[in-house]
Amino acid sequence: MSVETTTPPPRLRGRTGGIMVLLVPLMLVLFISNLDQTIVATALPSIGHDLHDTANAPWIVTGYLLTSAITTLIFGKLGDMYGRKKIFQFSIAVFLIGSLLSGLADGMGLLIAFRALQGIGAGGLNSLVQAIMGDLVPARQRSKYQAVTGMVATLALIAGPLLGGAFSDGLNWRYIFYINLPIGVTALVAVAAKLHLPRPATTAGPIDYAGGLIAAVFTGAVLLFTTWGGNEHPWTSKVILGLIALSIVTLITYLLIERRAAHPITPLHLFRSSVFNLALIQFFLATLVLFVAMLYVPAFLQTVQHRTAFTAGLFVIPLLAGLVAAALISGPVITHTGRYKIYPIIGSLVTGTGMWLISRSTAGTGALTLIAELFLAGIGIGFFVQVSLLAGQNAAEHRDLGVATGTLNFFKSIGGALGAALFGALLTAGLTHGSPVHAFHTVFLWTVPAMAVALISSLAMKEKPLSEEMLEVAEGKAEVPEY
Repeated sequence: MSVETTTPPPRLRGRTGGIMVLLVPLMLVLFISNLDQTIVATALPSIGHDLHDTANAPWIVTGYLLTSAITTLIFGKLGDMYGRKKIFQFSIAVFLIGSLLSGLADGMGLLIAFRALQGIGAGGLNSLVQAIMGDLVPARQRSKYQAVTGMVATLALIAGPLLGGAFSDGLNWRYIFYINLPIGVTALVAVAAKLHLPRPATTAGPIDYAGGLIAAVFTGAVLLFTTWGGNEHPWTSKVILGLIALSIVTLITYLLIERRAAHPITPLHLFRSSVFNLALIQFFLATLVLFVAMLYVPAFLQTVQHRTAFTAGLFVIPLLAGLVAAALISGPVITHTGRYKIYPIIGSLVTGTGMWLISRSTAGTGALTLIAELFLAGIGIGFFVQVSLLAGQNAAEHRDLGVATGTLNFFKSIGGALGAALFGALLTAGLTHGSPVHAFHTVFLWTVPAMAVALISSLAMKEKPLSEEMLEVAEGKAEVPEY
């Protein structure tokens, strides 16, 4: 059933300043949502020490990524059905409540729970900002604003470790969460006063709540048995076997629900494309390795080389700089040549080499050496992130472009969550039974087999010619429709 409205699309024309009045609060929201992906990284040792629970500290990151992955799939469609402004305001409010409660938490369990609440809001922010920009800015004018929002997101990712380290060293780790409050409240007030969007012209049908719930249970079960197995509980224990059984049952249930749902979160026909499936694998593995490097290189620097949290955060910059540089290089070249298969192949080799070199680091490894190795790993990951997303989108039909992008982003979030949780468990086990240097060596070295799998998937991928729309996306002249 559809509901018609006579409200015209809120396209903004005229002076750039008028558009920026509305885009500023969106960019503030984009800043804090990206900031919280990295700001906790350098503070994990301090938080774990203060709350007397270093073993479960990685779940501060994992809980956030897990819930944001699920709501990224759901909130975009809620915006289509009930209007983006209402859902956007709700997401900001939940994010701010989660931030406040995280700052007030006096135990690790509470902090993890409140971070999961914060992640629920973050998933809505991530899925709605670009969709609202699509409402406000005509397609032909959108690319120049893309550059600005891209800079904001990159700045937030780089600023995160630095601010996290600075707060841990100079103030208190709780300010990591409190910093969101003035920025978020400012954005919330500006959105309420200035952002006017029409009611949706049509209702898209019922939300696949059952699918979303089962996806959350499945993902949580997988994360728990991969992190607890062999560490918290033996692999043959009832807890681990029960979680494995729950993972299998919920996966089968999810597939049955999605097959019958009128408006599934994940249309199963997407997986008929081998290119799409291989792009999912590459996107997942690239994000997994990225989060391992972002989280555990600063921990290595603080634990083994005894650097301050702020100094450790500085070392994330070359990693992200390499990622951005590779994306900036590959985009125009892909646009010019229309070829993209070679980049994931190069990316897997370069990332694997960089992480192998990082795994050899010791207490005496020099700063310049580690910076060069991190920059190398970042370049490889940058080739993956840009091209895997592009290849996956290109493999989907135009009518499925939004849901294909949502599915790719879901796998990206799960890759980050699994990287934080699984490799955190490896680190905890290593620190319990061996020297810190050996523990970090094991963590970084296990990313190399992941890159070997990525290399195999890259070699197996068939290069489907890019559509004109995807060529424009690669060049930054167009955006992908949001789901």
